[in-house]
Amino acid sequence: MKVKFLKDYLGQKKDSVMDLPDDQAKAAVDATVAEAVAVEIKDLDEAVAGIQKSMTEQLEAAAQKITTRVIDQVSKGLKTVRPTLVIGPDRQDLDPTSGFKNLGDFAQSVRRHFTHKASDERIKRMIAKADGMDENVLADGGALVPTEYANQLYRDVLAESVMFDKARKYPINIGNSLFIPVRQISALGQTSAVGGSLGTWLNGDGVGITPQKPVYSRVQMTLNRWGTLLPVTDELLQDNNVALSNFIFDEGGIALAWDLNQAFISGSGVTQPQGILNSGSLVTVAADLNQPGFTISYSNLVNMKSRLWTIRPGDTSGVVWIAHPDAEAQFEQLKDAAGRNLYFAAGTIQQSPQPRLFGIPVVYSFHCSAVGNPGDVILADLNQYLVSTKVGGGIEAAMSMHLYFDAAEVAYRIIYRVDGKTARQTPLAIPNSANNRSGFVVVAARTVIS
Repeated sequence: MKVKFLKDYLGQKKDSVMDLPDDQAKAAVDATVAEAVAVEIKDLDEAVAGIQKSMTEQLEAAAQKITTRVIDQVSKGLKTVRPTLVIGPDRQDLDPTSGFKNLGDFAQSVRRHFTHKASDERIKRMIAKADGMDENVLADGGALVPTEYANQLYRDVLAESVMFDKARKYPINIGNSLFIPVRQISALGQTSAVGGSLGTWLNGDGVGITPQKPVYSRVQMTLNRWGTLLPVTDELLQDNNVALSNFIFDEGGIALAWDLNQAFISGSGVTQPQGILNSGSLVTVAADLNQPGFTISYSNLVNMKSRLWTIRPGDTSGVVWIAHPDAEAQFEQLKDAAGRNLYFAAGTIQQSPQPRLFGIPVVYSFHCSAVGNPGDVILADLNQYLVSTKVGGGIEAAMSMHLYFDAAEVAYRIIYRVDGKTARQTPLAIPNSANNRSGFVVVAARTVIS
């Protein structure tokens, strides 16, 4: 059989022809075909690998183009979109205004939310935080006034306070009562429970020290509730947010400040703070012999100063004169033996906006007694007057539309819890003196015309 070789094989050149026996010819043909098939398969794998590589490169290039295009489009879009700050629930709860522009905005929102069923998420959040209230029963307690506006009312009250800023504060955290330990002595220098001093002079080596116990007592502070209801007409509510805010702050603040000043000066101590004039520690100095009625004399004031006791000798940081405004006319005329003025009105001394008497600040209050009566002028060390409020010291304020619904008015309720009293309930005996002393001193009555 003649066999033509299509490639070099078994020493034969490509395209050569030779005669071979049938069996050898068949073997040669089979071997040649097998090798050719193997070569073809190898070439096919290389072709497939090349195609895959090309496709991968093309896909990566296409993906890169698409990504670049998307980034460019997003960047262009951001330049034309105004960013919006989204506050999460945790931040919303921290907002003291609860999202309202002012107290009037809050009041109108409450009215719309409960009367017209106009949804307001700000109101829903506030009601959800108030125990025992739901969206449909505003009369359960009313919508709580946002913290910022209640605090503004509180700041206004403090600005009108005669004593609050200088008194010693003891906030109450749990419950409504607090016991304050105080050093309870009846005589100056007495520091031991059995009398005398806690200390002992040791006259020789090996002498034992006598054990002593200090004298302590405690003052109980119990919070008293003060409250007011302020009706506001629908017309005022709808027409003028600013006027509404001014009305609530002014009227509520004036009422609370007035009652606090009254309580701290002359409060009975029953369901209200104990005032200075009702303290057992109050010292009353005698009027001058044959002193004209309804007068305040130089010697009255000097005697009052001689009976004042401060916790730290010479510390007058908390000492003030509290006087009825009618007393100022007589202060203006007071002079010492050398003819020097004792009183300097507000603004007459540089850098001293407060009036001063004997160099001590003067505050005026209509809650003081009428001139000529004990308490028309009070010399007080307010470091010895204690005030307790609930922790935070803020005012609880709420609004209700249901209380005066038939009169087309809304009601603001303001609650404040406070107590006040003097740290001591008895005057202090002074060694080598017949005159006791106190942190609170007044002059006896001068109402008899001589």
